[in-house]
Amino acid sequence: AGTSYVYAVGDGSRRGWSEWREFTTAPAVHAPFSFIYMGDAQNGLDRWGSLVRNAHRARPDAAFYLMAGDLVNRGNQRDDWDSFFHNARGIFDRRTVVPVIGNHECQGGHPKMYLEQFALPRNGPAALEPERAYAFEYGNAFFAILDSNLDPAGQAEWLEQQLAGTKARWKFVTHHHPAYSSTPGRDNVAVRQKWTPIYDRHHVDLVLQGHDHAYLRTHPLKSEARVGSPAEGTVYVVSVSGTKMYPQAERDYTAVGMTNLPTYQVLDIQISGDRLLYRAYDLDGALRDELVIEKP
Repeated sequence: AGTSYVYAVGDGSRRGWSEWREFTTAPAVHAPFSFIYMGDAQNGLDRWGSLVRNAHRARPDAAFYLMAGDLVNRGNQRDDWDSFFHNARGIFDRRTVVPVIGNHECQGGHPKMYLEQFALPRNGPAALEPERAYAFEYGNAFFAILDSNLDPAGQAEWLEQQLAGTKARWKFVTHHHPAYSSTPGRDNVAVRQKWTPIYDRHHVDLVLQGHDHAYLRTHPLKSEARVGSPAEGTVYVVSVSGTKMYPQAERDYTAVGMTNLPTYQVLDIQISGDRLLYRAYDLDGALRDELVIEKP
């Protein structure tokens, strides 16, 4: 914990080595930290690469990058993964990527190449293929990563156990298909019915999602109804970081909605004052949305 490592990657030949890279593991004690969350990259990965580089320049302190599915468009084609990592060069070789399986990773029905790209915790539901769902803690925050391509009921008991067992101050869940949709004509009923009651019982602070390609932040919600503050309910976010965009429907749960706008989100967890600062930025670094959550 709290240790910096330097590494290179090579093929065994004298000249077949990369430049040296460095990363630092999580601190052993609770300390303030930040991370970056992005929705679907998927299309226009060169343009998405500009967004990632701008995010890194603005917040080089970010501990990791959480991506809520559809990292690429053709999940079982190596060219797409090569483009994804090439356009994040200089960043994803120095910062941890926390990935989520989207529907485009399941090209052909099984996310074979996605599972080959990452080494993820193997602590998900026993009945699921390892690494499709997992959980971890960083500092005083808990993260559950779910696979919404699969039956939500099959992950519900595990999710309940994970949230009940953590003592972390902050709780985040991420999955690709939104519990509260942004795009017209979409409604992931099973996700909402099976998972949101668990979020309510354990007061998940933020649910970070993708899939709908139009930015949405909900009002705080509990039992599928609006409540007065984040202290009483959960905030759900949908974002997109690539170039593929959808229209947005008017919903009674929408606090902030934006279309045709790739964004990255910075989440700062502060120890002093027990506050979370959530900010969404566009490609040019302009602040587009902001939320402050304070623990009572």
